[in-house]
Amino acid sequence: MKGLIVIICVGCLFLSNALKAEPVWFGKPDATRVLRINSSLDLASFSPLLERFVTLHPDVRVSYLDVNTLELYKKTIQEKANPSASLVISSAMDLQFKLANDGYVQTYSSDATARLPSDAKWRNQVFAFSLEPVVMLVNKDKYPGKLPEDRQDLLQAIRQYEDKMTGKIGTYDIRNSGVGYLLASQDARQADATWGRLIEAFGSHKLQTYCCTHEIIDDVASGKLVLGYNLLGSYASQRARTDPRLKMILPKDYTLMVMRVALIPKNAPNLEDAGHFLDFLLSDDVQKIMQKQALLFPILPEMTSVKTPYIVEAPGPKRVIEMDQQLLVGRDYAKQRRFIKSWEVALEISEK
Repeated sequence: MKGLIVIICVGCLFLSNALKAEPVWFGKPDATRVLRINSSLDLASFSPLLERFVTLHPDVRVSYLDVNTLELYKKTIQEKANPSASLVISSAMDLQFKLANDGYVQTYSSDATARLPSDAKWRNQVFAFSLEPVVMLVNKDKYPGKLPEDRQDLLQAIRQYEDKMTGKIGTYDIRNSGVGYLLASQDARQADATWGRLIEAFGSHKLQTYCCTHEIIDDVASGKLVLGYNLLGSYASQRARTDPRLKMILPKDYTLMVMRVALIPKNAPNLEDAGHFLDFLLSDDVQKIMQKQALLFPILPEMTSVKTPYIVEAPGPKRVIEMDQQLLVGRDYAKQRRFIKSWEVALEISEK
């Protein structure tokens, strides 16, 4: 055996935990209307925007349910006839795109959506409001040798410092995480040879897998891990800015860029306020707040001229995950099963 992968138990329980999760409410209890949002976006990054929305719309009370990307997709399908939410937000672009393609989404258009770049929306059904890098996060005190600048550096460190790297790298379990599957499949598409060597090295050095970004970040900060791989840049940046032990790295060989996207389910109970909230997210004021308060990376190109410490330029090429039919290829059931099976074989774990 080359090695044994370790599955973090908290990640394995995400399905049951998601079903038990309770929504967080924003706004006045006596508001005349209710807007329900189901989302994979961490509440710490989103609550300032929710608070601002209910301040601007005092007649609306917002229910916000934080759900894992894969469970969010399943929940939206299960509730097709009677959706619990009027807006669904996720970083798993491919799953959102598939919901639209399979007829679970309704169209919406406004002045705000009309000015979105054409590659940041699809058929007036799926809308991006944030574009962020996919990064590595390193514990500077625990990482052996020179900090990695790209995937080749990471491979070299794994081989050179086996004793200090074994069991000390974390990433998503692609079977449990929708965005984890998306990022891994895009890695394989961007650099198949490098991905093959990297996943083999992960497998022989006891990769730790998780359902969610924040558990990985917590373990990197504590020193349980020395590096987290393929993390969402907004979360990693927030922690690295406040924790001197951590450094966020945008790989110089290429940096994947993922969009956070929103959609309105078919038969949504409050279409009017769902549209208002979507327009709110795409407004200049809110796009600037995302950036200035280090909440999220804005989607509108003109916002990138707002200079803040939160903006970090990629040292190498950016590879934007495009919102097009190619996303469906990776979610073809047969191809998805083959990819997951090859991932399991490389990591020497049993099929679920």
